[in-house]
Amino acid sequence: MQESTNPDTPVDPAWLAFGKLCRLPNLFTAWADIFAGYFIVSAFSNGGVANLNAPVIFVCLVLASSLIYSAGMILNDYYDREVDAEQRPDRPIPSGAISANTAMIAGFSMLVVGSLVALLGGYVYVDYAAIPWRGGAVAACLSVSVVAYDAVLKRTVLAPWLMGACRFFNILLGMSLSKELPFSDSWQVLGYDSGQLLFAGGIGLYIVGVTWFARTEAVVSSRAMLGLGAFLMLAGIAMLGIVPWFQPSIVDIDPSKSFGLWGILVLLSLALGRRVVIAVAYPEPRNVQLTIKQAILSLIFYDAAITLAVCGTIWSVAIVALLFPMMGLRRWMYST
Repeated sequence: MQESTNPDTPVDPAWLAFGKLCRLPNLFTAWADIFAGYFIVSAFSNGGVANLNAPVIFVCLVLASSLIYSAGMILNDYYDREVDAEQRPDRPIPSGAISANTAMIAGFSMLVVGSLVALLGGYVYVDYAAIPWRGGAVAACLSVSVVAYDAVLKRTVLAPWLMGACRFFNILLGMSLSKELPFSDSWQVLGYDSGQLLFAGGIGLYIVGVTWFARTEAVVSSRAMLGLGAFLMLAGIAMLGIVPWFQPSIVDIDPSKSFGLWGILVLLSLALGRRVVIAVAYPEPRNVQLTIKQAILSLIFYDAAITLAVCGTIWSVAIVALLFPMMGLRRWMYST
């Protein structure tokens, strides 16, 4: 710990500062991606019923995602430390609660360890993962996307797409150590078929929209930028809605479950749409930030909706339950 760069800014305890630096409340949205991806592929390999027959692999994937996601948040603040010193001096690095050097070392170390954990997870159970190295490869792609966003391209038009890529790879990470490769007549990329890629792509595009929406959250936002963000969020949700038509090879979604999926997506979209309309009409930072918080919160429900359609109620409820620690932690830590 170091002295505050602003004597009027209170310095948080180290544990609280590190939690804020990692955006700890949002970590559960990364878990939701892993839960959804893992439950879905386990259902495919178990006759349509999700299971946790490989708990160590599951834990490895959750841990890898946690480390990489947290590293991304840490490095985001490390590379933004000069801007934050002017606009948000109470944050951990500009306030002096955590030194910039400590943040940098922690961030890059967590990326490396997270990728190694994902790689090793494929070799925990002999012959369980069809492609043992795939988890490590996807985690490496996720890590590269994180660094490219935080360190190089954050201020460019490519930044939102890189943020979407991070979510895309995080979903694929959850699916990466499946017992069997999906069997399908459709084309595949690294063993992922069109249904799986559509699910991951829908979540990724949704996050592209959220990122566009959040580009200038600290000041009065451009209505055009907010409108673009809203359109991309809607497009991502629409991709999730057409997943049943592609009949993902993970498991068939019957018509009754398709209607349930569409109903949930519509309800979630209406609730989020209300916030979006308010933010576009009155683009002050508070309205935009409240919309972003709801969009991030909704991400858990979108993961749960797909899981409900594929795996059933119990597994979907397990994902929704992640809201409780997330909302609890928000009482002490910011999430944007």
